[in-house]
Amino acid sequence: MSDRKTLYLHIGVHRTATTAIQATMFRNWKTFRDRGILYPLGVERHIGTFNNIFFGRTTAQAVATDLVQRAAAHPVPIHTVVMSDEDVSMRRDLSPLRAFADHFDVKVIFAMRRQDLWLESWWAQNVKGQWDRRYCHMPWPEFLERRADFHWIDYAAYIDQIEQVFGAGSVKPYVFERGQMPRGPIAAFCEQFGFRDAASLVKAGGENISLTPEVSEFVRHLPLIDAPMQLRLRLIAMAEAVDRRVRTEKPVTLMIPHAERVAIMNQFEPGNRRIAQRFFGRDQLFLEPLPKADAPVTTPALPYGSTQVMTRLVAPFVSDMIGSLSKD
Repeated sequence: MSDRKTLYLHIGVHRTATTAIQATMFRNWKTFRDRGILYPLGVERHIGTFNNIFFGRTTAQAVATDLVQRAAAHPVPIHTVVMSDEDVSMRRDLSPLRAFADHFDVKVIFAMRRQDLWLESWWAQNVKGQWDRRYCHMPWPEFLERRADFHWIDYAAYIDQIEQVFGAGSVKPYVFERGQMPRGPIAAFCEQFGFRDAASLVKAGGENISLTPEVSEFVRHLPLIDAPMQLRLRLIAMAEAVDRRVRTEKPVTLMIPHAERVAIMNQFEPGNRRIAQRFFGRDQLFLEPLPKADAPVTTPALPYGSTQVMTRLVAPFVSDMIGSLSKD
């Protein structure tokens, strides 16, 4: 009888609670391990391991061999290994991961968020996190025009790409929509590898929220990308504090006008329908309706007038900075 284990590679996409998922997997490591599920290497996110493979510093073969040995060293039988890094989904060539299949039955967990909402969230995340100079200072209208850069949200094409590496049936996609995750995103993720007791898990990690359009536009002009990571995270936390104040005014957060939103979803509709039919036995992948035609939208902009910019955004940001630095 084979003792071959299953390796679940959670590769995205971004903006689908990946940060919370990784924190929860890490925080509840022993609970999972005692159920035969190993979240290995003592890290929340496996970005370092995957980058080492893609950059040629190691191989999937070597990592797989190490994982097999680690699994065997535990006092309980391990049947499942789970690794997570959403940046893998950005890769056009996944073939460096193929050798995992020499040691494991590989399954790829792939969450899908509706493309129009994902684009709005992805712009806000790029200008907040500022890890990529191509996009971190890019105005929203230009970013939206560059949406073809984000090839991985053509979900049908990307699933085809995954299956070219690991074979038909290797992908476990699920839909990141509230109504299709009745027990929440953590439970929806865990169900992909057969763990159905998410209520027993200790909560971990906060929400990696998108900033409102106004605060995003403010942060877009800041050179956060030049700050060392720890300082950058503190500055982001200060921007989030400003954002919480702005949110009390219940600002408009949608940024794509209705006609353009419809056009975007029409672009992806054939592929989305193919996935819905294949994996879910229906014609529609996303079940929540688009915002109504008269729903208000906004183009991210700073407040009109220097005094407003200072009082609404700059002064609160500096105030939080003073409070944070005074604790050092």
